[in-house]
Amino acid sequence: MTEYHITRSRDIELYIGEEQLFGVTDFQAKSVYESHPIREYLSGEPYAAVNGRNTYEIRLRVLSMFRFGVLDADGFSLSVVDGETVCCYEGCAVTRHDRSVEAGKNVVDEFVITAKSMRKQVQTNAG
Repeated sequence: MTEYHITRSRDIELYIGEEQLFGVTDFQAKSVYESHPIREYLSGEPYAAVNGRNTYEIRLRVLSMFRFGVLDADGFSLSVVDGETVCCYEGCAVTRHDRSVEAGKNVVDEFVITAKSMRKQVQTNAG
């Protein structure tokens, strides 16, 4: 499992499609590998595993000024720009949304997003 965690960095930019996200206070992305065990008849222990697929779980913590409409459609793409490195999560869908309201504190929403694939690319200055 690979994990990528960002907390309040001014150097990081997050985009859904072409729209830049503001009000994000925490970002976590982790790779989840699925495999299926193969068992013999009447045996308790698996003797092999069939390769599954890699999915990605993304957690966003956002303040109340966040524009929630960008997360309504299924299959959107989410990009993380960190200097010259861009991680693009594709086939995203929101699987959970929790709102935390505490006296004297900001209203915070947490989204759990599942992505089907991720590609990483490096942008170089062509000029």
